[in-house]
Amino acid sequence: MSVWSFTVFWVLAALGVFGLWVTLLILGPNRMFRGTAVERAYFAVTETLPEALERWMRSGVGDALAARAERVWNALFGRRNPIIQIFGVVLYWTGLAVFFAQVAPYIPNRYVASWQWYIPANKVFSGVTAIHTHFEQYN
Repeated sequence: MSVWSFTVFWVLAALGVFGLWVTLLILGPNRMFRGTAVERAYFAVTETLPEALERWMRSGVGDALAARAERVWNALFGRRNPIIQIFGVVLYWTGLAVFFAQVAPYIPNRYVASWQWYIPANKVFSGVTAIHTHFEQYN
């Protein structure tokens, strides 16, 4: 087994876990899945797991430090934070700019097929759509 196939395996495994996670978070609260394993997994991921992590953190570092960490988390991610939003947008578009400047001239090559040009094009389209819908809701 070569190193390349081992890396591909882990990338596919990570994508599978991420896809399962996102699918679970999207489908979990749906009425169609009430009383099923999907709903139980959704509650385990969104309620049981965070509570268990909080108990583990409080027992490990103490209540005072855990309360500070919770305040910082809520300040950064618990509500709209323009600094974090700006950072995310800059990171997103900078990554695309680096891709188009550094990687694009080498597509297609032996590892990347020519059809994979649609991936960054889709990212640009979804980014523009997200920005448009973000500003449309405030007009």
